[in-house]
Amino acid sequence: MSTTTSTDTTTITEAAEADVRGWEAGRVYEVDPAALVIGTNVRTDTRESKEFSASVKARGVIEPITAWADQDGSLVVERGQRRALTAARVGTPSGTVPVRVIERPGETDRITDQLTENIHREGMHATEEHEAIEQLALLGVSAAQIAKRTAIKRGTVDTVLSVAGSATAKERMTGEGLTLEQAAAVAEFEDEPWAMATLEPHLRFGGYGITHVVQRLRDARAERDLVQAEAERLRQDEGLPALDVVDYPARWRDLALCDLVRAEDGQPVAEQDWPGVPGAAVAVSLDWDYPDTDDHTQSEDDGGADLEDDDAEDLDAREDERQAVQVLVPVWICTDPQAAGLVTPWDYRLSQRQDSGTGTGGGPVDEAAQAEAKRAQRRLVRENNTAWRSAETVRRQWLAQFVTRKTPPKGAEDLICHAVLTGPHWLKQAFESSHPRLRSMLRPTEDGAPLVSYLGGHAQARELADEPASAKAATMRALAAILTAWEDKTDVHTWRVPDEWDRRVMAALTGWGYEACDVEQLLTVTTDEGEDPAEDGTA
Repeated sequence: MSTTTSTDTTTITEAAEADVRGWEAGRVYEVDPAALVIGTNVRTDTRESKEFSASVKARGVIEPITAWADQDGSLVVERGQRRALTAARVGTPSGTVPVRVIERPGETDRITDQLTENIHREGMHATEEHEAIEQLALLGVSAAQIAKRTAIKRGTVDTVLSVAGSATAKERMTGEGLTLEQAAAVAEFEDEPWAMATLEPHLRFGGYGITHVVQRLRDARAERDLVQAEAERLRQDEGLPALDVVDYPARWRDLALCDLVRAEDGQPVAEQDWPGVPGAAVAVSLDWDYPDTDDHTQSEDDGGADLEDDDAEDLDAREDERQAVQVLVPVWICTDPQAAGLVTPWDYRLSQRQDSGTGTGGGPVDEAAQAEAKRAQRRLVRENNTAWRSAETVRRQWLAQFVTRKTPPKGAEDLICHAVLTGPHWLKQAFESSHPRLRSMLRPTEDGAPLVSYLGGHAQARELADEPASAKAATMRALAAILTAWEDKTDVHTWRVPDEWDRRVMAALTGWGYEACDVEQLLTVTTDEGEDPAEDGTA
């Protein structure tokens, strides 16, 4: 590949017309990288990367390699061994690389030059890289082309361009030191105050990963859109006083008229009288509707005969979760209980006990406290279930990248050994169904779903088993099969009562680089066997 230089560039063909020992020092030649001899170098690990290899293959070697001619006329690389080795392996558009010929250096000079070149090399600042990507986009280069021509990951290019479209995000990235991912989050949600109220604490104080925060906000936005559309329908079609989402009171679920009583006598308001209560309004609740669980049966064909009763019930519950659907439910609430003369049963009983001078211990007050504790527990379960569903999206995206590794991480063999020898039920299910999640990640169809036929799925699984070309690759494929099998069995029940394998796998994932969010971290909290974090306050 040609390069800007103060000296002439000569192809190896031209040089061949002269004496092969007549390489002229100070000139740049275009040389077949396979013809270069790699000389002694202080840097023994070239640290080749996919991105660098892709860049060399697409654009060639831009910075000339420095080499000297030995007695046989061969060019021995002094500086640029990484460029030379990569070009020889992946090729270049022209089939050659630029080589600047120098006089053969003494050993002292060679070591000094190589050491100085490596230890004083400074990479670009992230902001400089981002500005260059933005400039390419302004010149009309598409994101796909930018990624291809520069060998920068497409996701990084997309993120940079999203930040480039927001003056606020760019200013905060420069002035506050936000990371690229944090700035992208600002760019995405800057026009939504409700989202920024959640995002700002994470930008200031950190916590679990920004990826989880962004996914939760995206899921919340989708839910808010559904709720808002239903509120507008209720107002237009049914004439109900449905609130816009932005007008919902804080903890509005605690203001449901069905859960409030009159302060004067402790009696509930009749349902037919709800519309006439001062401050009465309708809030739309996005709930999960589960199938009837009374007629569950477990056939012997799917292994139910080998399960304990508790295991069968757990499988039933997990199947219910997979069949659950979201429903929009109108809920009558009171936006101003004080003006309406309404209180919670807890507050009413507490006031009665205080008025009678009998203190706060025992009797109805304890019952009300228990009821309030149950409401708080339901809130916790609802919040953690929502958080788990968002985390599921993030975790599966991370896992889809992780299973493409060519070499296994540290500790993989131990996890594989335990899984194969103990044979957890979820792994048996994956075996019987030819590992559908692994296939969907490594052999995705257009809609992202795995092949569903037995023969198609079995053949696809066999292809995945035959593909690894080395022992390390085969170990990684086995690990991927176990991790995706575990992932397939997880749902919102997992965080409540994690078992030994939930704890083991989540600990392994975090050790291998996955950043677990708060609800996922519950899997690694040590509790008594069968104890529910939602009941003991761990969450």
